[in-house]
Amino acid sequence: MRKRLAFVLTLLMLLSLTVPVASADEPNPFVPPAPEHVSVKWMEGNDSPTTCVFSYSVPTSMSAFQTAIDEAEDKAAFLAPYGLEDAWYTLQIDWALDDVDDPVSGWHYNKYWDGDKTHGLGKDSDAKLHCSDWDGIDCGIGNVTETVNDVWILRGVPNDDRLNGNPETGYIGLKDQLRPDQFTYDYDNEELEIDFTKHTVYARARFVFVVYKAGDDGYTYYFSPWSATASCGKDAVSYKPLTGKDIAAPEITDLHMTDKEFNDNPVVAYTLTVPDTLAKQAVEVEAQRGSIVIETYARVKGDTDWVRMGNCDWEIKPGEMECALLSLISEEHKKIEKDTPIELRCRYACSQVGVDEDVYSEYSKILTFETSEIGNDSKPTPTAEPTVDEPIPTPTPKVEAKDEKKDDKCPLCHFCPQPLGLCIFIWLIIIVVVVLVAIIVVKKLGKDKKDQNAKN
Repeated sequence: MRKRLAFVLTLLMLLSLTVPVASADEPNPFVPPAPEHVSVKWMEGNDSPTTCVFSYSVPTSMSAFQTAIDEAEDKAAFLAPYGLEDAWYTLQIDWALDDVDDPVSGWHYNKYWDGDKTHGLGKDSDAKLHCSDWDGIDCGIGNVTETVNDVWILRGVPNDDRLNGNPETGYIGLKDQLRPDQFTYDYDNEELEIDFTKHTVYARARFVFVVYKAGDDGYTYYFSPWSATASCGKDAVSYKPLTGKDIAAPEITDLHMTDKEFNDNPVVAYTLTVPDTLAKQAVEVEAQRGSIVIETYARVKGDTDWVRMGNCDWEIKPGEMECALLSLISEEHKKIEKDTPIELRCRYACSQVGVDEDVYSEYSKILTFETSEIGNDSKPTPTAEPTVDEPIPTPTPKVEAKDEKKDDKCPLCHFCPQPLGLCIFIWLIIIVVVVLVAIIVVKKLGKDKKDQNAKN
């Protein structure tokens, strides 16, 4: 019931952030917000001579909606009240070289990017393509619930339709999207090259909400506005590495126990708020092949030292973050009793290419809660072997004789001398059984003799 309520509230929030498209056939469509922050970085020859990485942030409303779908017990039942049988998000990425308004190498979006209901994005009603290999008509989204995602774009093209185009299929060749002075092509190695000290790549993106409506004969697409423009190369603004002072401390609230367990021990959760500034920084760092993650620390209240927690969420995302408490078990705290006060705090850690050491934000405020019992590890860590300075000597014959005598004890009663190798109680049972059998045989013989006399 609680999840259902959260689900409905999330959906209402998403509806409040959408913009209706005026259409009699498609009332109240879900129009996603634009990617809030974007960044692009040339990969300096990795993967291919032209490959770039495009990073972007996912708005909180989209993350919350996707989380609600993921947590729903039945996705179809969740979507049914809105007339939908299925729904998902994808991403489109447009690109330009040097001048976004250039008729050849400017933005490459065309009306076919909006898709055909039956044949999909980038195609016309005859299923004919109208895009190139670098046109990002359907890039997907790695994880909608995470704040930062990225995708590789402008990757290498071989000497086939991807370079030269194909009028029959509608495939646009990259030769037709670039001016001759903007690139060179190595036909021996089949590699297209662009000198990024002389040229600038521009990129923008938009989200696509794809839905399949009950009784419909195809898919319906709802597009966000285009994002701001990112760039790399000659005229792009150079990246300035972040310092710890640039990154604000995490904003965490609502620390509570969950009904989940990890290795038979409790799991807690807190709510992380991802401010716009942090999302922008994370996107820029990601594009530079670095990362910003969140570290979680906890301790028993009253202790001096904090423990870096393992088995917890570390990728930045708005909403609930989980943390297993097993890492609190130590020599000092082999078992933590129920209702013991526990403190928790977090900080951001930022690693950047070209920067020798990671930088850290300040710690968040400290949250306190009372734990359930900790120390029920079903697979406890074995204790360390004792240090031995000298080899352990071989046992003497005297010890062996003692051990043999010890082994002679009865394994059943542990005190009888085991006459003839069997426990004395086994012998008693055997005697009782023999006596009973003898009695039965004697009675049987007596009865048979009596019957015989009666016949005579």
